Amino acid sequence: MFQFGTYLTSPIVSKYIVFLGASIAVGGFVAGLNASVAMIVRPFVGWFADRVGKKALLLVSAVLFAVAAFGCALSPSPFFVGLFRGVQGVAFALRSAVLVSMVSLVVPRERLGTAVGWIGLASTLSCALGPAIGSAVGFAWGYSASFLFAGILFVAGLILAALIPFSVGKGKEGLSGVRDGVVVKKGEGRGRHSSIRIGDFLYKPALPITLVAGLMVVPNGAALTLIILAGDQRGIMGAAAYFVFFSLAALVSKPLVGRLSDRIGLTAAVAPMLVVELIATVLLAFMSSVFFLIAAGLCMGVGQSSAYSALQAEAVRVARSDEVGRASNTFFVGPDIGMGMGPLAA
Repeated sequence: MFQFGTYLTSPIVSKYIVFLGASIAVGGFVAGLNASVAMIVRPFVGWFADRVGKKALLLVSAVLFAVAAFGCALSPSPFFVGLFRGVQGVAFALRSAVLVSMVSLVVPRERLGTAVGWIGLASTLSCALGPAIGSAVGFAWGYSASFLFAGILFVAGLILAALIPFSVGKGKEGLSGVRDGVVVKKGEGRGRHSSIRIGDFLYKPALPITLVAGLMVVPNGAALTLIILAGDQRGIMGAAAYFVFFSLAALVSKPLVGRLSDRIGLTAAVAPMLVVELIATVLLAFMSSVFFLIAAGLCMGVGQSSAYSALQAEAVRVARSDEVGRASNTFFVGPDIGMGMGPLAA
């Protein structure tokens, strides 16, 4: 529900901002503003994620997602759209910090890459359907209707999140998590120091992974937020088809590459995928027809999407259960920068 609601609106934000009277550059800035805000608040979210109930944070993120969507629908100017995109950024930071960490608490470490690949299919299906539906709704009833539709989905996501029977530990025993049959007590592994350290907010072993992930999301971030507008400018009809073919390729490749990373290691699985993404980037640069657009979508789906899931799983694979919130959260710092600055630079 969260991903579908996001993909309903993200590809049309730049067009919405231009419709409201701003420039394309401002449209790109607002389109990436949610990622920029997420990047700013993410270190604090990571700290909370390992100390506050993960389900509670998921519920808060659902409420903020809904507020942001309905706010954008009712906004009279680019300024207020940007304001509510910032709210969505906070929601995104909360959701992404707890989602994979919740998965990592119920899936064995040796199957984590496979599991994250399958979890990523929710995002893939949303990417396949969301942009096309959001564009169609926007064309038929206006951009505000797309945001209203997204808001309804976020409310549905809130209800579903409340029904998740997620619980790790018994209050009487002071447990905070069970992973691979190993009980982790509250406070274990955090050290004896009471002073605030950077390690309380960022998980250092995940920093090299987030750097790679941040660089590799830049092309797809630009495509996600600007390809429909670029298609209009270049006279290419049906630019939303990019997302369909991206998703079809990712649908097949995500679980396979995730399983491959479990078996042969991260570098051997991800490096070839980055080459495929590079091909997609070249195709997007010279996009002059639907053929280029479809080919780019297929290559980006195989390359960027599958490698992203493998990197995400690796970021939390080595973390203890009381560190998975920070590890998952740290992973998203790089992608936040890439998604926030990529559309503006593009």
